[in-house]
Amino acid sequence: MTVLTGAWAILCLEQELRSISHEAALGKRFVDKLARLKHKKGNENWIYVHIEVQASKGNDFAKRMLTYNYRIFDKYNLPVGSFAVSADDHPKWQPDRFGYDVGGSRHYLEFPAAKLLHYADQIDALLTADNPFALVTAAHLQTRATRSKSGERFQFKFTLMRTLLRKGWSSDRIRPLFKVLDWMLHLPAEMDKQLWQDIQKNEGETVMAYVTSI
Repeated sequence: MTVLTGAWAILCLEQELRSISHEAALGKRFVDKLARLKHKKGNENWIYVHIEVQASKGNDFAKRMLTYNYRIFDKYNLPVGSFAVSADDHPKWQPDRFGYDVGGSRHYLEFPAAKLLHYADQIDALLTADNPFALVTAAHLQTRATRSKSGERFQFKFTLMRTLLRKGWSSDRIRPLFKVLDWMLHLPAEMDKQLWQDIQKNEGETVMAYVTSI
């Protein structure tokens, strides 16, 4: 599937991703996302982008980043950018490199790493940002913060969904976000029913018709 965003054309490579995971023969290890990018106004060369999302602390995470980076490069013989998203609960755990040096022979990977927990005190800023990933980050943080706190989750989900519906974004942009956010901030059935009744009361029939279509 090809997606156009900003200055980049992105080719999502789900089939190729599964192929790499199979050929890696590393047991239960999978690349989270692999895409091929080409600048729409630049040259014809493509680059590969490899993204790993880690939800729990893992001692072999950095090693896995290097392993998949070089396997993707070896398979396609094109530059590979690897990026990590740490979604765990350990504030000081944020691996961003892995490598070794043997007799002057050096194999090394340094990669950008985003730590979602570092945004825990910026929920309001995340909600007002014109960036869909900011809303997903806010939802992730509040999903963790409201475990066994259905009342607090109800209030945040109401605020988040109303914020999303007021963004003025296209339906193609809102639709996948809506599904993900609704799934992340799961509520008991009765509370969820009440939530959408409250949103209907505040946002009107037009918005609710749009939500229903999603």
